[in-house]
Amino acid sequence: MAVQASVRSYLGIAKEVTKGTPVAATDFIPVAKDSLKPVDVIDPLYDQGLRGSNVLNYNYIPGRTRSTFDFGGAVFADTIGYSIAGMLGSVATTGVSAPYTHTISLLNSLTSGTDTQPISYTLTDFYAVDVREYPGCQFSDFSLKFNADGMLEYDAKTTGWLSNTTSDPVPTFSTLLPTPVWRGAVTIGGTPVSTSMTGNIDMTRPVTPIYGISSTQQPYQVFLGPLEVTGKITFVMEDDSQLLNYLNNTQPALVFNWNYGTGANEVQIQATLSKGAYTTGAIERGDDFVKVTVDINAQSTTTDAGSSGGYSPIKWVLKNAKASGTYA
Repeated sequence: MAVQASVRSYLGIAKEVTKGTPVAATDFIPVAKDSLKPVDVIDPLYDQGLRGSNVLNYNYIPGRTRSTFDFGGAVFADTIGYSIAGMLGSVATTGVSAPYTHTISLLNSLTSGTDTQPISYTLTDFYAVDVREYPGCQFSDFSLKFNADGMLEYDAKTTGWLSNTTSDPVPTFSTLLPTPVWRGAVTIGGTPVSTSMTGNIDMTRPVTPIYGISSTQQPYQVFLGPLEVTGKITFVMEDDSQLLNYLNNTQPALVFNWNYGTGANEVQIQATLSKGAYTTGAIERGDDFVKVTVDINAQSTTTDAGSSGGYSPIKWVLKNAKASGTYA
């Protein structure tokens, strides 16, 4: 037995064929050490049948089970696709060799009986003391964070089945470098905007572990509800254009794009919100220069919908060396 260094940790991921049936990790995501927060949850049940004594609980019985798993860190243009595809569900890939283009959008259907839930994943947590796998993980929260001074970063959260121990994987990690924010470009209403300083794009879906009477404590299904996309951007305020987008309810299209490299090494991370409603707009003078911060709620359009049709508030395009079938 020995005390283990936390920096030896790493995170593996694999898409599942059957929700909740674990799959050995097929890819590995470099993550920030402090972001790794796996939690196994067992709901408590208590025997409180009166037995003539001044006590409340006589016996503890384990109840329903599930897990949550938070992680994040700097954005790598290939492994970021798992979290985005896990949130939205529809992935269309083109290209016969690297770089491949992955268009990721919300999975919809107007046909009865069609499953529109995104694919589930098994997360594998190597924490040096042991290795645990978390099957049936559904992504419910994803936030892309940008600050002109640093790296493009993200946070993600899943809900799934209770964990199990597993054998040590043999990890192989992305050869890409993480993406600095300065490589990006922002377009609002079709016009390039160079004054955005910081911001975030947040995708959220309510998540409900559904339990049935089936001789198991694990969920029957982890179910994701409707998608909402919000955001916040702080600009250097050179004019009133962003404030007027709020006051006049302009709802401009917003495109955030990181695209660099050449040939097979070209990568891209692009988020499009074709109808970005500004819900607040505030002038700020806390620094030596004037700024304006806006909150955004992306409205759903057919423009941002993918091949499954319907409406969506956002569409992502990734370009990298991952082949078709990697993410979903």
